[in-house]
Amino acid sequence: MLQTFLGVSKLINSHQTLLLTPTPYPSESLAGYLLRLTEKNYYESPNWILQLAGLKAQKGIYIYEKPREPSCLSQLIRVEDKQLFFMASLPYETVYESNIRHYTIYKHGRKLCPQCLKESAYCQMIWDCQIVKACPKHQCLLIQKCPACQKDIKWSRPGVTQCKCGFDFRTTLPSLADSYQVNQSLYLYKLNSDARLLSKSNYQ
Repeated sequence: MLQTFLGVSKLINSHQTLLLTPTPYPSESLAGYLLRLTEKNYYESPNWILQLAGLKAQKGIYIYEKPREPSCLSQLIRVEDKQLFFMASLPYETVYESNIRHYTIYKHGRKLCPQCLKESAYCQMIWDCQIVKACPKHQCLLIQKCPACQKDIKWSRPGVTQCKCGFDFRTTLPSLADSYQVNQSLYLYKLNSDARLLSKSNYQ
């Protein structure tokens, strides 16, 4: 814990970026990316990264579509603000103007697809949508509670694939979703993908 604190203090004082900043996946959520950065950089919690950027998860994150200057979060993780804006497509609310999004990181009740995590360990934006209950690719139900400890899956955890209790989500046996749940997820997934492509084209 002390080593982590000293490392954070050193970064704050020297205004450096995180040591490891892998490229975000096209469909990766902002909350999921921060969790992946936490794991890659050996932090105990994503809250350390938010602290470095001067942010607090419970108050949300203001994401500007066309900022006048790079945000602290953008500089810290070496990802442009316009890309952070795309990654914050769900869940968000428009604030004051259409080019500002208030992105809320929900600490409890995260959802995920164990089969997707087996293929690639990152959290998808579509999982953050409240009405999405199934994975359109694997046609299985998303899990919201850890099968081992039976507690809600939390954002602040050791890693993308691991619960606080140590359980590996990738070992979860999938439960088949019904056709309505799959079709609904497929429609919303395509809708969100099309919206992101349209938004990106505005910058080209």
